[in-house]
Amino acid sequence: MNERIKKLIERTVKGEMWVEPVKTEYNRTDLFLSPIKMSAKRVCEYILNQELLILEESCFTGLMRFDGSVEGDIFSKSGHKNDDIAMQNFYNKPVDNLMTFEFQHSVGNFKKIINRGLAGIKDDIEKSKQAHKSDASALEFLQTQTDLCDSIIQRAHIGAKKAIEKATETEKQDYKENLIRLSNGLKKVPEQPAENFYEAVLSLYFCYPFIPDSIGLIDRYLYPFYKKDIMNGKLTEEKAKEYLQELFLMLQARINKASDRFYRGGESHFCIGGYLENGEDGFNELSKLIVESLMELPTWIPQISLRWTEKTPREVLKFMLDCERHDPNKRIAFVNDEPRLKGLMEYTGLSYEEAVNYTMMGCNELALPGGMVFGFDPFNIVRSVENAFYKRADDLINAHSFDEVYNIYEQELFADLWAAEKIGKGFQDIRRRDCNLVSNIFLEGPIENAKSCTQGGLTRYIPVGLPIGLSNVIDSLSITKQFVFDEKIITIRELIEALKNNWQGYEDLHSLILKKGNFFGNDDDCSNEVAKRLFASIGEWNNTENYLGKKWVFGNLIGYNEHHKFFGSALKATPDGRFAGDATNFGIGQSQGKDRNGLTALLNSVAKCDPEAVLTGPSVTNVLIDEKLIRDDDNFEKLVDLFQTYFQNGGTHFQLTYVSKEDLINAKKTPEEYKNLRVRVSGFSDYFIFLNDALQDEIITRTKHTQ
Repeated sequence: MNERIKKLIERTVKGEMWVEPVKTEYNRTDLFLSPIKMSAKRVCEYILNQELLILEESCFTGLMRFDGSVEGDIFSKSGHKNDDIAMQNFYNKPVDNLMTFEFQHSVGNFKKIINRGLAGIKDDIEKSKQAHKSDASALEFLQTQTDLCDSIIQRAHIGAKKAIEKATETEKQDYKENLIRLSNGLKKVPEQPAENFYEAVLSLYFCYPFIPDSIGLIDRYLYPFYKKDIMNGKLTEEKAKEYLQELFLMLQARINKASDRFYRGGESHFCIGGYLENGEDGFNELSKLIVESLMELPTWIPQISLRWTEKTPREVLKFMLDCERHDPNKRIAFVNDEPRLKGLMEYTGLSYEEAVNYTMMGCNELALPGGMVFGFDPFNIVRSVENAFYKRADDLINAHSFDEVYNIYEQELFADLWAAEKIGKGFQDIRRRDCNLVSNIFLEGPIENAKSCTQGGLTRYIPVGLPIGLSNVIDSLSITKQFVFDEKIITIRELIEALKNNWQGYEDLHSLILKKGNFFGNDDDCSNEVAKRLFASIGEWNNTENYLGKKWVFGNLIGYNEHHKFFGSALKATPDGRFAGDATNFGIGQSQGKDRNGLTALLNSVAKCDPEAVLTGPSVTNVLIDEKLIRDDDNFEKLVDLFQTYFQNGGTHFQLTYVSKEDLINAKKTPEEYKNLRVRVSGFSDYFIFLNDALQDEIITRTKHTQ
C-alpha cells in the first residue's frame, strides 16, 4: 500500500471524504412547467451545483449525494414524497402483525455504461423517441433522460477542468501525473466508452452516486480491461490494486461518519466468482486481487460475497475463508450458485445466461445488473401458526393424524401468503406514485418503455418475499408431530391448552419439549421432513397470480431492523416453546441451544430443507463458532471441507461469527470494555455494542459450535 492510499484511508476513516450536499436554489417560475419538466430541470441543476472533491491525492472523483430537494437515486428514495409517506406509516410498523414496509435494492448496469458510455445511452433514448413518437408523455419522459445524461457529462467536464487546475498547484510529480490523468479521463468518460482499466474504474466511480447500492460483478466487467492492460504492460498489479482501493474508499466515504451505518457492513455489497455464461467458474486473478485490495483497508464498507459453484476449486474457498477469519471487520459472506440458479430459473423465468449474472447487494439481497428486487417486504410467517392453533383450535382437536393437522395449518399459511401479497401490492402502489428521473439510465427497461423505473418501466426485476420466523414454524409443526402423534406424550387438546395459558401450569411439558424436542437443525427425520413439507407448500402456493406477474423467490433476513421482535411482540405462545411476546427467529439457522447435535447436523438440516429451491432469495444462515476452532490451522482445514460439503449438499448461504458467549453477555453489560467486538448479524456486520437489544439478544442465543 503506497502513501497516497494511506492518506486517503486516514481521511476516509475520519469522515473527511464525505461530500456535504450543496443546497440548490430553484427558480419559482419552474412551477409554470409540467411536473416532470420541473423535476427534470431541478435534478439537472442540482447535479451541476454539487461540489467535486478533488484532493492532491485523488485519482478519481464524482462522489455526491441527493438532499431530498429533488427526486434522487432509486435506493435511498431521497425526495420521493410518496415513498416518504409510506415510510412514515409502515416502516417498522406492521400491518395486522403480518407485513411491514422496507427499502428496495437495485444495481446499475455499470458494464453497459463503461462499454458504451452515456453517448451510447443517448442513442438508445433517441431510438426510443422514434418508437414512442406519437406518445407525448413518453417523449417528455425520454427528454428528461437526455437532459440527465448531458448533466452528468457536463459535471465530468467540470471535474476535468478542476483536476487540471489542481495539477498546477502541486509540486509532487506523481500527484501531478495522477491529476492530469484524471482530467484527461473525465474529458472522455463516462461520456464515451472506456478503453483501459483506469477509465473503466473512473467511469464506475463517477456514475455510482446516481444509483449507489451495489457495484455488481466487478471481477467480470472490469476483467477484460485488466487483462488487456496487464498483458500489454500498461498496468501493474500494484497500480490496479491502488485504483480498486480508492474505489472502495469512495464506497465507505459515501456514508456520513455521523450515521450508524458508517460502521455497518451492509452497504455497497457485491459479489465475486460464480458461474459464467459458458458454464465455467468465474473466479479469476482479478477476483483475488479485489479481495486482497479490500482486506488491506481498515474500513467496514463494502462487504463482499463469494459465489461458490461446483467448479470452484477448494483452494479458492480456503483462500476466502482464510481472508474471512483474519478480517477484523467481518466483510465476507458465502453464497451457493447451485440452488440459487435453480430457483432463479424455476421461479422467475430467467434463462441460465441471465441468472448467472446475479449479484448480492445490501444485507444479502440479490438482483441482476440493471435490475431491482421487488416486493421485499418482511412478513410474519409465524402468524399462520398462531391462527391454526388458536382460531382453528377445534378443527385441530378433531384431527386424527398429523396430515390432517398439517392440512389445516397449510390453509392458514396460504391465507396469510395471499393477505401478505395484498398488503405488498398496496406498498408497491404507493411507491409507484413517485416518478424517479435519476436512476433510469442505469437500469434495464425504462428507456425502452419510456417510463420511470418506479412506474412500470423496469423489465429486469426479481420478486422477493421475506418470511420471518421459518424455523419457529418448522419447530412448532415438528413438536406437534413428535409429541402428539409419533410419541403420543400429550393430546393436541393439552398442547393447545398449554399455549392458551402461555405455558403456565405446564412447566414440566415446556421443559420436556425444550429438552427432548425434535427441533430443526439436528438432522433428524422428523424436523427435516416437516421443513421439506413446509417449503413444498410454499412452492405449491407460489404462482404468477400475484401483482408482479412472476413467481416469488423467498428469503429470511431482517436487514438492519428488528422485525422479528416487532412480529413476536404481538404473537401468542407457539408449540416450539416460545412464550407470548417473545421475538421470533430469523434466518434459517437455529438458536437457544436447540441445535444439540453439532455444526454438521445443523448444516445438514439447512442443506436438506429446501429441495425445491424456494429459499433462493436473500437467505441467511448464521453460524457461531468457537474462536479456537477457526484460529487453529488443523481445525480450519476441516472447516473448509465442512463448508464445501455443506454447499455440495445444497446449502444456500453461510456467514460466520466466532466469539465466546461470555464476551457477548459481558459486552451487553459493560459495552465500554468491548468497543471492538464485531459480529455478523443478518447479512451484514456491525460492532456488537451498536446493535439494538433485540439483535444483541438474538446473537447471544445462537448456539456456539465447537466441532
